[in-house]
Amino acid sequence: MGGRPRLGQHFLRDRRAARRIAALIPPGVPVVEIGPGRGALTRYLVQKDSPYIGVELDGDLVRRLRERFGGREGFVLVEGDFLTYEPPSNLESLWLAGNIPYSISSKIVQRATGERRCVGAVLMFQREFAERLTAGPGKTAYGSLSVYVNYHWETRAALTLKPTSFSPPPGVDSKVVVLHRREAPPVAVDNEEAFFTMVRAAFAHRRKQLANADIAGLDIDRPSWLRALEQAGIERTHRAQELSLEDFARLYKKVEVSGGAR
Repeated sequence: MGGRPRLGQHFLRDRRAARRIAALIPPGVPVVEIGPGRGALTRYLVQKDSPYIGVELDGDLVRRLRERFGGREGFVLVEGDFLTYEPPSNLESLWLAGNIPYSISSKIVQRATGERRCVGAVLMFQREFAERLTAGPGKTAYGSLSVYVNYHWETRAALTLKPTSFSPPPGVDSKVVVLHRREAPPVAVDNEEAFFTMVRAAFAHRRKQLANADIAGLDIDRPSWLRALEQAGIERTHRAQELSLEDFARLYKKVEVSGGAR
């Protein structure tokens, strides 16, 4: 795991942590590493006897990585941006690994979710962002991203790393999150885009009660919104952070009946 500080990323230098992170990925599955950097994690991933692809944006680092690991069987290194990278078509499934810069953390999660062949991921984020991924209802970090991730993935926090595990040290702790793609979402909605539009609207002003949520983008009037809350069995005085994924799905169906989720 690595990267350039100017991109908001720091090089992992803790070998023990790198070994533990690599062990979180099942053996024998193809692995795509996002930003291998100086190869701290790469060193252990290529020992798993699994097909390995590293996607690194920094040309200088690509050259160093090829010098270090290029002779290994199954080792492939791509110079480019993971956000636009397309894995080989012959890969039926893959896992992701990487130390993700804060500035693109949300985009990486969305890209991983959109890549249906990605069945799992072991990703390191700034602690604050990682807690948003794994938070449940009632937690301070719980938000629309939490709902989105819970819809698509089973998540767990694996380990926390102090700034001294990196060079240069970041100003915050980092957390490794393990994601397993769900075979099917735990709730059924007929239009995912419309569903998450409603979820984001509910969280737009976190301190507001749901009765006063920003519904301007939902094509529904206030009386219909209040009626949908009542029919879904949700108190209008509740706030979005109190609702579970199941609560949101129930509310969505009532909003949809009112014609506001389209």
